Amino acid sequence: MKAAFLGTGTSHGIPVIGCRCAVCTSQDPRNKRNRTGVWLHDDTRSVVIDVSTDFRAGALRHGMRHLDAALLTHAHADHISGLDDLRIFSQVSGKAVPLYSSVGTLDDIRKRFAYAFAPPKAYGGGAPQYDLREAAEPFDVAGWQVTPLPVMHGPEPILGWRVNDFALITDVTEIPESTLALMHGLKVLALDCLREKPHSTHLGFQQAVDYAKRIGAEMTYFIHMCHELEHVATEARLPSEIRLGYDGLELDRL
Repeated sequence: MKAAFLGTGTSHGIPVIGCRCAVCTSQDPRNKRNRTGVWLHDDTRSVVIDVSTDFRAGALRHGMRHLDAALLTHAHADHISGLDDLRIFSQVSGKAVPLYSSVGTLDDIRKRFAYAFAPPKAYGGGAPQYDLREAAEPFDVAGWQVTPLPVMHGPEPILGWRVNDFALITDVTEIPESTLALMHGLKVLALDCLREKPHSTHLGFQQAVDYAKRIGAEMTYFIHMCHELEHVATEARLPSEIRLGYDGLELDRL
């Protein structure tokens, strides 16, 4: 299995519109961050975690050609606003794209993308086709073992995801003990790290470091970072087993 980081930024993306800070004006491409998402794939299988506003750009950059499923953490705009771009996959395959998430997230998708669930029209380019599937227990996607990871996004319960020995947890303030127990033996962890200070709905820098060390993946990559975290300077403060993710990062042999 391979992983491609489609985006590693927060909801504003970086550069932030109108901002002239050192990170937003940086020439280092690793400081340019689309909204967060990851593509897991091999020669025959293809799964994405979250479908952000910037999904299309990432899919084109990495040459995505088909999709077996999308795993959704929650229904905030920066994590599902790209869902309409999945339309091409159902048009080509003739099959609805499976979307896995919690009941609450799937309910929100039905409301926000109501046109996709309405009776088909006899005109126009057609609507996306979604197969909504509740994820409460581990399940299989194309031979990969997928485990939902319940976490807290401030006061709201959402999901992280483990696929084989890769896990992604974004938009998190607390990881319950029961979820930590599901992450033993990870090769790679992609973990929320919004900014230097703690946030009401995200991990701050030191909190993210502490969780990364506790989980103990072979490698941890921070994601969902705002423009307060410059790539080189922030990474210089981290141990070798914790790095900053960046858009376009590709990992092989997971």
